[in-house]
Amino acid sequence: MARKTPKIKFFFPRGKFPRLCLIGNSNVGKSSLTKLLLSHPKWYKGKIGKTAGSTVRLMIINDPNLGYHVIDLPGFGKMTRLSRQSQSVVQNQILNYVELDARNIFLMLIVISAERLNDELEKWFFEKTDTIPLSIEFIQLMEKHAIPCVVVLNKIDRLNKYHRKQLQEKFLHVLSKFNIEIAASSQEAGLLDIIETSAREKKDPGMSELKQLIASQAAQLDLTQFDPRSTLLDKLPIDVQAKQDRKAQKKKAYSDKISE
Repeated sequence: MARKTPKIKFFFPRGKFPRLCLIGNSNVGKSSLTKLLLSHPKWYKGKIGKTAGSTVRLMIINDPNLGYHVIDLPGFGKMTRLSRQSQSVVQNQILNYVELDARNIFLMLIVISAERLNDELEKWFFEKTDTIPLSIEFIQLMEKHAIPCVVVLNKIDRLNKYHRKQLQEKFLHVLSKFNIEIAASSQEAGLLDIIETSAREKKDPGMSELKQLIASQAAQLDLTQFDPRSTLLDKLPIDVQAKQDRKAQKKKAYSDKISE
């Protein structure tokens, strides 16, 4: 008997509010990084998995000491608890979320495993010249929706200095082939920086650099353009609101056509 595909329900955030998001493949350390970016670990309610695909829901973290939500998105790629069909559902939901919430996402962290990036580039760029590596697709997705992003090369502690330098040169070469450049200004959309981190190290200079960049981006936000935090529970989830907006637009277009 074929395995029944479970119904996967994403709970989207509500209203207009600044969002810091983390996206990436499965098992790259997004959840561990998320926990380190909060004012206190207690605000992270989920489990940090040791296997690929441990997180399969959109994690909305409302840290009261931060002026924005932190969104830990499920990972792309293999998910041990889901069928291929369910994995596809999850990935489509992630893409749908990014499109719906693009105006509220003030920064997207594209988390990549440093120890796996070389194999990804070799397989999907150097060997198969007609394909695009997933890491590049993530950056292109953010450029498409005008979302500033940072590539976070996590687990960098697992590479020696020689392999780090080699990986940096190879990644920059691939980026140039797709006409991706690091933005000259922090106020531009697109790729702002590439930061190497190790979520396992307590005094990681990369984490300090990442936190400073996030704080700088958050400081530029015009909060008058967003809903007050206290009103968010009175708002509809953004996916429900989008459906209502589409219905209203169709109704108006029909009314305009009748009145002509």
